[in-house]
Amino acid sequence: MSATTTPAASRGILQDVVSSIFEPGTNSGLVKAMSYSFYALFVTLVGMIFLTGGNIHVCALFGLSVGLFLSIKWFLVQIAEVEEQRKREKAAEDAKEAAAGKGKTE
Repeated sequence: MSATTTPAASRGILQDVVSSIFEPGTNSGLVKAMSYSFYALFVTLVGMIFLTGGNIHVCALFGLSVGLFLSIKWFLVQIAEVEEQRKREKAAEDAKEAAAGKGKTE
């Protein structure tokens, strides 16, 4: 099966990441890849915290990485909310135009 006929739901994470290079915005595969990368970073840093006996520098890096992860997640939520609001406004505008067009023909 070629890549052009593969439905978006069955594409892999790697294909989503590569396709996101050429498409505007984000997709679910890109967000998953970012999340998995951060989870691996968290596991590594927690392991380093235990191995170094709670080194302040490793703890600071862990705190910074958690803050970065949460801020990126928050930003993605904000983008989704704005896109949803735009869709609602467009649907309301289309409905208004359709109602105005109906009134003119009667």
